Order: sequence, then C-alpha cells, then structure tokens
Amino acid sequence: MKKQIFGWSMYDFANTIFSALFVTVYFPLFVVLKGGSAFHVGLVMSISMLLAGLTVPLLGAIADITQRKKLLLFIFTMACCILTFLTGFFSLVFVLLLGLFANYFFHAALDVYDSLLVNISTKKNIGRISGLGTAIGYLGAIFSVTLAFIIGIFYGYETISGIKVVFVLTAFLFFSTSFFTFALVKEPGKMKIRVQHFKQAFERVISTIKKIKKYRNIWLFLLASFLFVDAAETAIIFLYLYARDQLSLSLVQFLPLFAIMATASAIGALIFGKITDKIGHKTTLGIILFSWIAIILILYFNTTYATFTLAGIIGGALLGGIWTTTRPLLIQLAPAEKISELLGYHGLTEKFGGVIGPFLFGLIAVTLGFKQALLVIIALFLAGAFVLWFVKARQK
Repeated sequence: MKKQIFGWSMYDFANTIFSALFVTVYFPLFVVLKGGSAFHVGLVMSISMLLAGLTVPLLGAIADITQRKKLLLFIFTMACCILTFLTGFFSLVFVLLLGLFANYFFHAALDVYDSLLVNISTKKNIGRISGLGTAIGYLGAIFSVTLAFIIGIFYGYETISGIKVVFVLTAFLFFSTSFFTFALVKEPGKMKIRVQHFKQAFERVISTIKKIKKYRNIWLFLLASFLFVDAAETAIIFLYLYARDQLSLSLVQFLPLFAIMATASAIGALIFGKITDKIGHKTTLGIILFSWIAIILILYFNTTYATFTLAGIIGGALLGGIWTTTRPLLIQLAPAEKISELLGYHGLTEKFGGVIGPFLFGLIAVTLGFKQALLVIIALFLAGAFVLWFVKARQK
C-alpha cells in the first residue's frame, strides 16, 4: 500500500510541473511575446475549461463502469505532453489552440486521477494521503522551476528560444515522472473500453442528473467548488502577469519567489492534511476560503514587493490546503458506487467556473487594470464560502 500511495502521489508531482511551468509562468508570457494579451490568455483558458467541463462527467462514468482509470489517465497525459511539446514552435493562433487543448487534457486527467484516491486510502487517512499528494506535487513545482531558472541562464529568461526549451522540458518531465503512477498503483479493472460503454456512461450521467434532488447536498458542494476553485485557478493563471504589471518583476526575479511560494504550498498541504482529518473537511475548507479573502484584500489595498511576497507565501499554503481538503470532502459526500462519476461532475463545475474567472480577470485587467481585476477573485471566494455554509457534512 505504501508503494501505491507513493505512486499515486507522484502524479501530483508530475502534473504540478505542467501547472507551474506552462499554466502559471511560461504560456501566459509566451502569448504576450507572440503579440497577444492577458485577454487572449484568459479566453484560451476559459474555453479549454468549458470543453473539459462538458466531457468529464461522461469520462468519469466510463471510468466507474470499466474500472480502467489508469488507461484513461495515460491517454490524457500523453495528449497533454505532446501538445505542450509542440506549443513553442508555432505562431500566435496555433500557440493559442495548442495551449487550449493541452490545458483541456491536463484537466480531463485530473478528475480521473483524483478518483484513484479511493483505491489507496481509508476514511481515517484520506485527508493525510490527499495532503501528501499535494505536498509532493509542489516539490515537483520547485524542482521544475529550478531547472527552468538554469535554462534561462543559457537561453534567456524572456525569450522565444528559452521558452521553447522550457516547453520541451515540461513535456518530458510530466511524461517521465507520471510513470511511477502507472507502474505502482493497482486497479482491479481489466475490461476493454468498448462503444457500448459510452452509451452506458451517457445513460448513467442522465440518470444522475434526473436524481438531482437525491444528491442535493453534493450539488451544493459542487456549486461552492465551482466558485472557489475558479478563484484559485484565476489567481494561478495570472500570478506572473500581475507581478509583471504591478511590480515590473522580470522572470529572473519571479522564479525564485515562485519556488518559495511552491514550498509554502507543499508545507500547507501537509499541515491542512492533518488538520482536516481532525476538525473536519468542511470546517477546514471554510477557514481556508476566508483566509484567501483576507490576503487578496491586503494585496488590493497595498501592492508592494513585500505584500506580494507575503500574499504569495500565505496564498501558496492556502492553495495546498484547497486541493488537500476538496477531494476528501467530495468523497465523504458521494455514494461509493458513483465516486468517479461525481468527481467528474466536480470537474464539470470547476471547469465551468474556470470559464468565468479567467475571462473576467483578463477583460478587466486590459480595460481597468490588474489591481481592479483582483475584485473578481475576492468575489468568487466570498460566494464560494457562502454556498459552502449550506453544505451538510460530518465534521469528523
């Protein structure tokens, strides 16, 4: 079981490499260097999340029916890596398209991966294992950012050629480190995925939608997640562009700071993993959301290098806490036989939420300014905390 927990956690290591290097830092910068803007970045990320949201419930249902989660995870991971590798070699229009589908497959994979947590945990340790995975994930961010910093020394930090090399590195690292998951995590399913499984999955999805009243508590949580994960995703996507606009931070100045933030995320994931098992997933999540609101407000009223660093470190720890507590809370609420499907709906609500935040932030950033765009993140966190209040969940 320890090997399986390690193998499962290593996928967090692998996918956080993509999230850190591609989503947060280099893809937004590459779009700008190619003649695009923050609005283009937000639009691409919004569309990719919309596409993922439309398909993940069906994919989750197929995973439940066939128990071939690892196969689906492998397919999505490979697709993401190939598209990431190619992104650096084209003009702006194709860069946007490749980035769109790379981010789509990345998010499609995450929900299948999350459902594997059930295979390797119990009710007593699910929070700790989820936190361990998140923490190891941020070690992946630190490792990859360090390599990207070294690459910048030789190829330049804000150059087309340097970013091309980083995209190739991202694809290679994501693909290679994810193999621990495929090799070590076991699953009972050996069933071949056939055409009829898509029909069964579709019928199952429709059946779940028709029984929406039966799963009212879960839908409330999914609505809350729709809002607060959207806020977190928006903060991740525009982190570097915000620092570049408000503080004139160069990439060489930002990368070490980002590594510190990732370290805080790893520590936060471990801490909140223990806290959530003790005081309850919902209570822990509520504390995290209101803490997020407080630090974004500090940044809104006074953006300096010191406050940005403080917000980044505390926000990093809280970000680790969000990913750590969200998975176990949904698994606690969901019937065992529908976990992958409902994690698919969790993915749907998150992705649909991801349509709103990046689009609005990018639009406001290019019209009113980046600081005013912070209000979008604050509003989403506040709305998410409000809806979470009505979710009924056992606290221990």
